[in-house]
Amino acid sequence: MIDNCQEFASGHRSCRGCTAVPQPIRYTISAMKEEGIPVVIANATGCTEVTSTISPYTCWNVPYIHSVFANVAATASGIESAYKALAKSGKLKEINGGKDIKKPAIIALAGDGGSYDIGLQALSGAFERRHDFVYICYDNEAYMNCLSTDSLVMTAAGLKKITEVKKGEKVCTFDQKDYKLVLKKCTGVFDNGIKQVYNLKTFHHDIKATTNHPFLVLQRGGRGGKNKFIWKVLGKIKPGDEVVVSKKIDEGKSFDFHFKKTKVGDYKVSHLNKIILPKNSSPDLMKYLGLYVGDGWLREKKGEVGFALPANTSGRRALVALHRKIFQSKVKTDELYAYINSVNLAKFIKSLGFGQGAENKRVPFWIFTLPQKEKEAFLEGLMLSDGYKHGNSWRYVSASGGLLQTLRLLLQTFDYRVGGIHWQTKKKGTKVVYRRLLKDAKYGYICFSKKRKWNLEKYPNQYKYQNFLVDNDYFNVEKVKSVKLVGREPTLDLRVEGEHNFIADGVVVHNTGNQRSSATPFGSATSTTPAGKKIGGKQRQRKDLTKIAVAHNIPYVATAAVSHRADFMTKVKKAVAVDGPAFINILAPCTLGWKFPEDMGITIARLGVETNYWPLYEVEDGEYKLSYQLKQRKPITEFVKLQGRFKHLFKDKDQLVITEMQKYVDDQWRRLLSLCGK
Repeated sequence: MIDNCQEFASGHRSCRGCTAVPQPIRYTISAMKEEGIPVVIANATGCTEVTSTISPYTCWNVPYIHSVFANVAATASGIESAYKALAKSGKLKEINGGKDIKKPAIIALAGDGGSYDIGLQALSGAFERRHDFVYICYDNEAYMNCLSTDSLVMTAAGLKKITEVKKGEKVCTFDQKDYKLVLKKCTGVFDNGIKQVYNLKTFHHDIKATTNHPFLVLQRGGRGGKNKFIWKVLGKIKPGDEVVVSKKIDEGKSFDFHFKKTKVGDYKVSHLNKIILPKNSSPDLMKYLGLYVGDGWLREKKGEVGFALPANTSGRRALVALHRKIFQSKVKTDELYAYINSVNLAKFIKSLGFGQGAENKRVPFWIFTLPQKEKEAFLEGLMLSDGYKHGNSWRYVSASGGLLQTLRLLLQTFDYRVGGIHWQTKKKGTKVVYRRLLKDAKYGYICFSKKRKWNLEKYPNQYKYQNFLVDNDYFNVEKVKSVKLVGREPTLDLRVEGEHNFIADGVVVHNTGNQRSSATPFGSATSTTPAGKKIGGKQRQRKDLTKIAVAHNIPYVATAAVSHRADFMTKVKKAVAVDGPAFINILAPCTLGWKFPEDMGITIARLGVETNYWPLYEVEDGEYKLSYQLKQRKPITEFVKLQGRFKHLFKDKDQLVITEMQKYVDDQWRRLLSLCGK
């Protein structure tokens, strides 16, 4: 029955070894199939939703409603109320051709965020109102925070899309002791599916993230107090909060090109125009490439590189002089364009990663690693093409959003003052950068200028108050202007060693991965409760949501584990059978968050039961009953030693934490036995 549960079909994108998504769902639906009861699912944003509903596709072959983190209990309540109203009015029979419709089991599914934390208020309200539904919490004892896949991350190799960052690669991070820029290794990259993302905007930066993603924020101490940096999730950040942003990066080196030239005698090559290609970057080459990005194109098959630079312009004059100097070949020109016929030049420029077509250009990652002189030369070339002076600042215009975004971040490594990206639509014939448009066009622009130097010797305290990092070579603080909903987008997680942070879109953000929830156990290391020299993981005991549910005096409450299938399915049947709300809390180990091998999930869940970390019991109308009791239980070390999130506890100095964990488990077990009349 379970193996052929097509109501939740194969094709979901759960992690290998996941126990939180496939098993609980299939056990639940199979239990209802055995009883002949139809199912309606309400599902909160979380692992189950993002792995099973990859829009426009879904694994669900039962009625399914997705709800945001906080509202799934309210959503299930609404479904139940709507069913009652339709049944009472006779409309259900009418819809079904005069035949009765069997009452469905309304199942609400949520993880830690939707149950223990942000969703607790809605859950409590639904219990108090006595709505007839079953709430199942798949408890993986943490939750994930993530960034949009559009995010650009600063690495040792330059600026990269977060989707291009690889495990083992070094990324730029903020040293929280010395406030310096350091390099740390990326230890994990995780696809977190499609989620609601918000855009945080400062005066000079934009970044998209989920509401539970932590940012480094300045907490001011007030008069006589001391300022300090704290981690604050996006959902709690308000306009006026000050976040840490990057300013400069260390002076780089000229980039070595490893380009293999085409030769006469290669496939279909009988003749080549002579040209000399540089082996590494230089100020002259970067200025030339800046002109190409702004006004150039290439046709690789025809072996042609062209520039839309009219005669008698400074851009045309610079191009011709630079080309002769660098490549030692001639440039063909007419009144509007300049051309170079060279297969090798076309292939060489294509290999540099600038993109092709006006709307697809961008600043490639390697330019961020260059010496300042070469980066400034690249900017000079850009400004000769599509840039101009506007008052006391400069303005650069482009049809490519990717180019404007990456150029904006490049300018910030100069420690320039850079504005936001603005978009306009211009009609045919409008003059833009000394030329008239041949058709309607949408383009964007950014403004920038050099920052004036602050007189820190004369006014140190005043400037330090305005910008706490004013004397820092690498970072600044900027005030948040707004946080606005963008919509649903693909998201990714990075995990970074050591400093547990990285720089995305120029903003310092926390090491992603598993973040503590109120269900995270005492002693566990997460990205927001890291195991350090002084503090070893989370310092508080987990919230007991099962007891909170019991305190609402609802008809049925139970614990379950994915390792004990028959017990789980029996409890689902009981929960559906009662008149009123029911709650089942499932232990669902997470291979990524708990850090164990992919084939160990069921074993670890079983050890959770056998050590009494997660005792199996049920409460029917206030009466406690044990579901599973061993003659001799195992010590808590058997459960925690297999999980990487607890590995720091096995050092000599942290043995006391394990002792305290064992004592807590023992105390809770004795209380449970007492409640069960044992």
